[in-house]
Amino acid sequence: MTMSRRDVLLAGGLSLLAGPRVLTHGTAPRRVQQQAPQQSPQARLVEALQRNRLPLTMSDGPAGRGWDWLVKEAGDARFTLIGEEHGVAETAQLSAALFKALRGSGYSRMAIELSPIIAQDIETAARRSGLQGILDFFGRPTTWSPMYLREEARFLAAVVNAAPRGERVLWGFDREIFSDRYLIARLDDARAPRRAREPLARLKEASMNAWEQNQKNPGPPFLFSADPAVVSAVRTAWPHPDHDTDTILRTLEESLAINTVARTGTAWDSSERRAQWMRGSLAARLREERARGSTPKVMLKAGYNHMIRGANYVNIFDLGAMTDEVAALDGAREFHVIVLPGTGYSQATLGPGRSFVAVSSDEFDEFKAGDQRLTRVLSNASATGHEVIDLRALRPLAMRGLEQWNSDLVRTIHGYDAAVIWKGAVASSGLT
Repeated sequence: MTMSRRDVLLAGGLSLLAGPRVLTHGTAPRRVQQQAPQQSPQARLVEALQRNRLPLTMSDGPAGRGWDWLVKEAGDARFTLIGEEHGVAETAQLSAALFKALRGSGYSRMAIELSPIIAQDIETAARRSGLQGILDFFGRPTTWSPMYLREEARFLAAVVNAAPRGERVLWGFDREIFSDRYLIARLDDARAPRRAREPLARLKEASMNAWEQNQKNPGPPFLFSADPAVVSAVRTAWPHPDHDTDTILRTLEESLAINTVARTGTAWDSSERRAQWMRGSLAARLREERARGSTPKVMLKAGYNHMIRGANYVNIFDLGAMTDEVAALDGAREFHVIVLPGTGYSQATLGPGRSFVAVSSDEFDEFKAGDQRLTRVLSNASATGHEVIDLRALRPLAMRGLEQWNSDLVRTIHGYDAAVIWKGAVASSGLT
């Protein structure tokens, strides 16, 4: 009888999952001293997860052993990725403080989950009028994003304020979802080639008609219902646009394409296309910096499904997978941090119109994981305050086979280096 390499690996993995066992020879087993029952692999992992924590306070800004450890580990990395559960006030505060603390370690760019031109114009507004400039931009009737929260505005203002005035610090890498009228209005008719003016007029009319129809009878907005061809026609007729025009047209075209795939294909297909757009957007910014002879350290902040190392929670190699390879090419490393509310606290989710509502973190279950969702498994019921977990120390215990018990937890331990769990999380607040 022969055993393949797979058989050997499988047998070894099963023996690990079964735990230690007494090996005997001969016909009669040796009498051994009775021992306490061995813990299951799941129990050992959960015990280590609850034990391996550092305290973090947020009263007058972040402090404590957990904070000191985060700053050191992030400072040694080329990229720091903050993967968040959206709508938690403390996460925006932590992110602002961390970027400021990392400036001395060479961090000079903040990449955020907004489209490129929107991020650029938010920075321009902040340079001009600080926090109020961002709040005014958020309040425009032609712009809107699920990230338009008051704490997010403070976070962006702090990031811009931490950078020298002549330095462009904010990078947007996502698609656009609601601000088509704003972006289209930024397209200058006078600078458009003659042959591009008719398709540009059709694009403006289509966007405005969709908005007017939505006001009368709410339904899918323009970027979720129109054909990408309405933008492609403008791009074809405008062969040599300036940088901003090119970015706007490509963003509109790809946003429509992503949502077209969502309507005609599967959720996986649209998520994959969105991930490729985000990776391409970040790659373009990095190429521009390299062309100028610069290799900046970059902090990224987005939903935790996008920031994880390796395949994400829906099996797509998202933005977080890309940064590992980019850092490795330069002989550097990256630092991934997942930030979540604990159980029994609140976070902001989308409400009617442009509003937000506070919900209990116990009610929010994005991936329908039930009691195995990360906000419950990573929480510590006996915690006296906020906590930081070094997930790297748990990797030897998150072994093959435990995916059947809790695949999200195992993936998180290997895909993130640290977790921040808020005790008493507060929902972010809307603009009104």
